Amino acid sequence: MKFPIPNFKFQLQNYNNTMQEIKNRLMSCELEYDEIQEAAPASNEEIQTLTAYFSQPIPQELVTFYKTIGGIESDEIFHIFSPENFINQIQERESLQHNSTGIIDMIIAFWGNDRPEFQEYELLTEEETDKINKAFPCIGWIVAEEDNYESGEYVIFDKNGNFMNLYCHQDNLGKTKNQLLKLLESGLPKRSLENVLEELFERAEGNLSRWD
Repeated sequence: MKFPIPNFKFQLQNYNNTMQEIKNRLMSCELEYDEIQEAAPASNEEIQTLTAYFSQPIPQELVTFYKTIGGIESDEIFHIFSPENFINQIQERESLQHNSTGIIDMIIAFWGNDRPEFQEYELLTEEETDKINKAFPCIGWIVAEEDNYESGEYVIFDKNGNFMNLYCHQDNLGKTKNQLLKLLESGLPKRSLENVLEELFERAEGNLSRWD
């Protein structure tokens, strides 16, 4: 049986078009009290170094994002880390027990490495924590202003190259735990990085409330 040969040149062109759309959206994004900007494009060496810290293959869409945009960062709201900044952050956390790029460890990092519910395995066992961290690397977050900065939305991906923005409120970590356990079984919904970022742009601008 013969299988169709994927047209990688066509796929790459699609990703390049996607990145231009993200760039355009980034330029038009207006935050009330914060300034959003893209980082410098990453080098192949930086991407290769960062890839070693991910427990899943890095999706091609994310590679193209790093090479063309680098990252999306602001003082308070947006932190989709550039490889350079991400590597520095990871190395700063090296001495900590929860120092991976997995979603649980990144939630802990978001809260200044002070989330005993996860650090002391009150909500998840050590085995569950390890499985979730390995299944869902996290590449950054936005801070949710409409929750008075008590929550974040974390951008994660899985082995199939799907992306998702995971909402997590500090007063309802049990709900996040249950959602992640379900996602271990089902995998992430089929979504692109562009689709996830567009939702986050709308949320950051105040055009799309989680409570509407």
